[in-house]
Amino acid sequence: MLIPSIDLMGGKAVQLRQGNPDDCAVVVDDPIALALEYSRYGEVAIIDLDAALGRGDNLATIERILAKVDARVGGGIRDHARADRLLRAGARKIIIGTAATPEFLQRYARDQVIVAIDQKGGQVATHGWTATAGETALERCVRLAPYCGEFLFTVVDREGLMQGADLEAIAEVCKSTRNTITAAGGITTVAEVAAIDKLGANSQLGMALYTGKLDLAEAFLGLLDWGKTGELMPVVVEDDSQVLMFAWANREAVTETLKTGRGTFFSRSRQELWKKGDTSGHVQHVQTVRWDCDRDCLLYHVEQTGEACHLPQRSCFGPQRFDLHQLERVLRERRDRPEPGAYTSRLFADRKLLHSKIREEADELVRAHTDRDVVWETADVLFFSMVKLVSLGLTLDQVERELRSRHGRRRIS
Repeated sequence: MLIPSIDLMGGKAVQLRQGNPDDCAVVVDDPIALALEYSRYGEVAIIDLDAALGRGDNLATIERILAKVDARVGGGIRDHARADRLLRAGARKIIIGTAATPEFLQRYARDQVIVAIDQKGGQVATHGWTATAGETALERCVRLAPYCGEFLFTVVDREGLMQGADLEAIAEVCKSTRNTITAAGGITTVAEVAAIDKLGANSQLGMALYTGKLDLAEAFLGLLDWGKTGELMPVVVEDDSQVLMFAWANREAVTETLKTGRGTFFSRSRQELWKKGDTSGHVQHVQTVRWDCDRDCLLYHVEQTGEACHLPQRSCFGPQRFDLHQLERVLRERRDRPEPGAYTSRLFADRKLLHSKIREEADELVRAHTDRDVVWETADVLFFSMVKLVSLGLTLDQVERELRSRHGRRRIS
């Protein structure tokens, strides 16, 4: 897996040489736009350098990013309050370094936790790489493996210098544990990404991306299995609700999709590239591209404009399936284009009426006894709650992220 990294300092994305805040090689003013671009390739790593160095934080920026993309977050997480806040904001995983003790980690499910192993001069570095922990990387792996699902192994001596990855050190860490290993520090070429992949580890990429030394699309394509279908990759396209269509893509089409965010495919009948929506206007804005377990099929998650099918239906696989995401879309339309006299328009216009209905329906759900009544009242509660959510510009995705953050949480008294 490829994990593009965004290091935050003063609300901006930066790249430091060997973690030195006084030696900043790259600055990007808009980290949110960068996160949206990088998220097409994989889960993004967000590292709060200010928090790691104990001189402030970038929580507001991180929370805005987490509302839009799947990300793992680290940097300065040294108490449960900060860890909990990040998980509630939507972090897929939290990266714990200095505070990584069994007592701290056991509050969380293993798949929520990545333990950072920052190796500097043969020892584990802590506190923003300004101190050492008195143990080696392998010792830390053995000690903390039961409390996390993954290790982030960074060779600090090579961080930001683009002198190449320490493949020997990465191989040793991979051999020491069954936990997933993500490697960082000095990764500079597509060949190194492939070599790290063969070791069974992920690559977390930073300086090489920002300087243009490593092309992220090229690295992504290099990890796919192109041999089974004659250099064409099957692509399944979905939105939040359902599968929309199936198509084929060659390397050029996948590259174009990744770099532009527009759904691009290869027409076998015309033997040429085609961008969805060029003639119909039904554009696919691609949010993520993910491979399957065999890396011989891709899944595009998109925001679909209009219909995906050439027939008058949204999906090539039949009529729109109703779910809460469809209800959310309908409510947004009613909010943005109110109809005089319509009940839903009244709810959006009259907050007092909406709140009274939420209280009324919640009370009726509490008092419901028969199966039919419980289902009926639950539907009412969901509907009026969704109206409130949409009225405030909030999304169902944010609710799902909140529920996900609670899943598997261990309650320690």
